[in-house]
This record gives sequence, C-alpha cells and structure tokens, in this order.
Amino acid sequence: MARILVIDDDHAVRLTIQVILEREGHEIICATDGDQGLSVFASTSPQLIITDIIMPNKEGLDTIMQIRARDATTPIIAMSGGGRVGNADFLKMAARLGANEILPKPFERQDLTAAVQRLLAA
Repeated sequence: MARILVIDDDHAVRLTIQVILEREGHEIICATDGDQGLSVFASTSPQLIITDIIMPNKEGLDTIMQIRARDATTPIIAMSGGGRVGNADFLKMAARLGANEILPKPFERQDLTAAVQRLLAA
C-alpha cells in the first residue's frame, strides 16, 4: 500500500499508529521529532506524513512549514493533544500552514484510518 512517515515524540503513540496502519497494509517509518522527521522525509519520499504538533527540538508547526516549502503535494495529517492551551488552536494553525487533515488526541482508530484513506485516495 503506502509508505507513511509518523513523527511523534511519544513512543506509545508512534507504536499505536504503526500497529494500526501496518494492519491496514501500509509501510510505516517513524521519527521522534521534527528534525528527524525532515531527514527521513528527504530520504524516503513517503506518500503521507502524520505529525504531532508539540514535540521537543523541532515542533510540528515548524515541521509542516518546512515540508510545505519543499513539497506542496505530500498529504499531511497533524495531530495534537494540545498541552496546556488546548489542541484546537494548534490544529487550526496546522491546517492554515498546510496540513490536509487534523486529528485531536486522543482519536479513535476509525478516525485515523478514515483520514489516511481519504488522503491516499485523493
């Protein structure tokens, strides 16, 4: 199916997404922050990117901007639990910066798989 890059500093979240999407037949490549995600993006050409917003080193909004500066077409799903300010503001900003879909954490398995299917079908 598709090669998908998952960027999240939380190991449990990365693993959960990886298991869900591998069961759907996708190849998953993981990165722990935006810096690593940008490096992996450049070397693997994923067909879809799923990124957290709040991460150390390079956070997700900056990661989305840098990906969009290099590639306007690879679909991006942004996700966030929001931290102290709530996830809605971060997710709205992610959409303005180029994320094609947004998912508030925690999300249901079906919400994730439906977003992935929509973006890969587009």
